Amino acid sequence: MKPPRKILAFAVSFAAIGALIFAAQNSLTSIRSTHRAPPSMAFVPQSDKIKPYLLGFHTAYADYLWIRTTLYFGSEYLSGGQYTWLVRMVDLVTRLNPDFYPAYEFAGLMIPDVCNDPDAARVILERGVSSSVANKWKLWFYLGMIYYRYYDNKKDAAACLARAVTQPDAPGFRLAGVAAAMFRKAGAPEEGLEFLSFVYATSENPEVKRYVQGKLQAFTKAQ
Repeated sequence: MKPPRKILAFAVSFAAIGALIFAAQNSLTSIRSTHRAPPSMAFVPQSDKIKPYLLGFHTAYADYLWIRTTLYFGSEYLSGGQYTWLVRMVDLVTRLNPDFYPAYEFAGLMIPDVCNDPDAARVILERGVSSSVANKWKLWFYLGMIYYRYYDNKKDAAACLARAVTQPDAPGFRLAGVAAAMFRKAGAPEEGLEFLSFVYATSENPEVKRYVQGKLQAFTKAQ
């Protein structure tokens, strides 16, 4: 019996994407920088110059790279690692697929903390708010909190929250409450707890919720 056409078409497409990924990875040698990736991270391109090699399948490669990114994060988190490659991986996912919301959320919440790199998170989030990504109000919110918490820039933080409130589906009332807390004395415990609670309640990313839940528990114990 011949296999159904839909199954055959799916198999062909899957094989084609796999071949493209293999070919693209082999092509990375032509665009390497002097800082080479270890063999275990050879699937991470040095830049988005890989895009022409993907022949229009750059979003598929971004999905593949995102899966590897979450696996890498989980492995480093459990082993108390250094997250050496996390910034580059998340950055490349958003370059290859500028409308991929989970990577932007990951950047806004994880990179400033676990990578101690708010500058990288800010750059990635600024790319996100300039794209057509969904849930853009959250990206404006995360960007505002980075300006406030890491740069002590209340003016730009307030401007970001103002943009967040105007986005579709934004919870204007709750954002107003967070904005009010933001202008209190820096480092107030109430503000930190409100921020973490807000992120946990609104995030749709299981990894983010699990991470923030741990932060909430630690925050509560410290009180």
